[in-house]
Amino acid sequence: MCTEAKKLLLVEDSDDHAELTEFYIKDCRPEIAVRRLRDGAEAMAYIERTEAAAGQQDLPWLVLLDLKLPKYDGHEILARMKRSVRLAKIPVVVFSTSNSGKDIEQALNSHANSYIVKPMEADKYGEVISELLQYWELNQHHLLREPRLADA
Repeated sequence: MCTEAKKLLLVEDSDDHAELTEFYIKDCRPEIAVRRLRDGAEAMAYIERTEAAAGQQDLPWLVLLDLKLPKYDGHEILARMKRSVRLAKIPVVVFSTSNSGKDIEQALNSHANSYIVKPMEADKYGEVISELLQYWELNQHHLLREPRLADA
């Protein structure tokens, strides 16, 4: 298990799904700090603020993005994130109740790093969150954002 503090951005309008997601993240990886955005407008504002800020200390390690959001949907948020110079390399996992082939194809064509359908059973939900976090902790995407040391 990784012990460094990591920030996860959760873009989720459903209080029930957000609470369940946060519960299982804290249960299996208490060192991960979760920041929740409740709708597409909050997500767009976050993207704008992030682009205007300097440094990388506030960047999330991973984004969990619901598709069915008010104001701007998840597809719009995903496309905007992947056009952002500061956010494009941060993995975005679409975490949605939609199992529509159209939604999945559109998300992957917009460069979602993964698409996971939320399970309806609470015990399966916890397993999915645990496996998702374990996978992204093993993945080395964060090295793309860190300054490289000169080869000696």
